Amino acid sequence: MPESIALANTTPSSMARRCQSAAERLQRLKTRLFRAIGRRGSEEKQLRRRIMSRVQELGRWYEDGNSDLMAFTYHPIPFPEFKNIKCHRKEVESRLQAIRARLDIKNGDWILDIGANVGFFAFSLEREGAMVEAYELNSATFEIGAALSKLHKANVLYINKALGRASLGYLRPHYKAVLLLSVFHWIVKQEGRAGAAAVLRDLARRADLIFFEVPTSSSDGMFQDELFASKEAVESFLRETLPGATWSELASDDGWGGRFLLAIDCRGVGAGA
Repeated sequence: MPESIALANTTPSSMARRCQSAAERLQRLKTRLFRAIGRRGSEEKQLRRRIMSRVQELGRWYEDGNSDLMAFTYHPIPFPEFKNIKCHRKEVESRLQAIRARLDIKNGDWILDIGANVGFFAFSLEREGAMVEAYELNSATFEIGAALSKLHKANVLYINKALGRASLGYLRPHYKAVLLLSVFHWIVKQEGRAGAAAVLRDLARRADLIFFEVPTSSSDGMFQDELFASKEAVESFLRETLPGATWSELASDDGWGGRFLLAIDCRGVGAGA
């Protein structure tokens, strides 16, 4: 058939399909070429670039629980290649060692890290064999943690969400431990005291241990509440909220307002508490 006759018999819909097919073939060719020459480098390089880019975003605006300094993480990033990134709270090793000494982690034990930030505690405990769910509300910090988990193929699942009453339904029925490290006062701000108490009771029913750290003076913490005015006030709240629980003090951070770290044994907290 002469080409002029073939073109004359072409309908608009068939012409559109031909154009679409040609465009797809061209795109596949471009994709193969792009992958062959590796213009943007490996996935690992992309993840590292993403981490550094998100670090530069930190501190540009304030969000509860994160560093208020430009390009500072709150905790150190626990991988040597990122050791030069500045962090807001450097003294973390003593608390980590206290937690490790109290926990007997078996491979596959689940740990819930609430307000995980860039994952200093999450990744450190994952190396011991734990599986970690890491809740982190700040989007840039979440992306750093999620990229680190993918980069290092870690068993740390990052979730870009605040932990409150509305999200309790997403949790697992049991955790070896829950980390509430300098985050519970933000839950009080978010949920109110009664709501935060309900969250803590729910967590206690799911966990063997809760590692608990909060401000203990009226001058410590950007969110002020009389609940955190003293160590005695905090312990009174725990006795009222978690009848049947016991706790011991593991460490204190004199460089951070004297905050103390408690290990709360929740195995005596009944379902009706």
